[in-house]
Amino acid sequence: MQKARSSRRRDEKLAAVLMDGLSRLSRQLKSIKLPEGMTRERLSTLATIGTHDTISVTALAALENVRPATMSRMVSSLAADGFIRRLDDKSDGRGVLLAVTAKGRKAYERATQKSIAQLAEALDELTPEQLDALQALTTALDGLQDGGRAKSRQ
Repeated sequence: MQKARSSRRRDEKLAAVLMDGLSRLSRQLKSIKLPEGMTRERLSTLATIGTHDTISVTALAALENVRPATMSRMVSSLAADGFIRRLDDKSDGRGVLLAVTAKGRKAYERATQKSIAQLAEALDELTPEQLDALQALTTALDGLQDGGRAKSRQ
């Protein structure tokens, strides 16, 4: 019982340090310059639409964790810029589905590559040991994404 509490305190301390570090990293990533007219929210929305052949506004809002009204405004903006197109939902006569256009895919890829290049420049400042630690962290976090199954396989 004592060992379990000690392990829990260690995990909570590590979680607090990790949360602080990820918060700082998130703020730094927000400083990455994106192409004109592109925001993190627009990139995320394009990426989510792009991972589906088509998707409804309601489903997109749920995946992006925003209200449907908020997503409707984003969709209107992206459609006006030619990044996505609206399609009739053949299974629901009133429904609309969304798909990324070639222009949207190109804009997403350009913005993503620019972000990756800027982050890679920042990583150049790290030592090989720090890069190894970062790689180990990302591997561990990938294990959390699959419901912790990676931990149980060890």
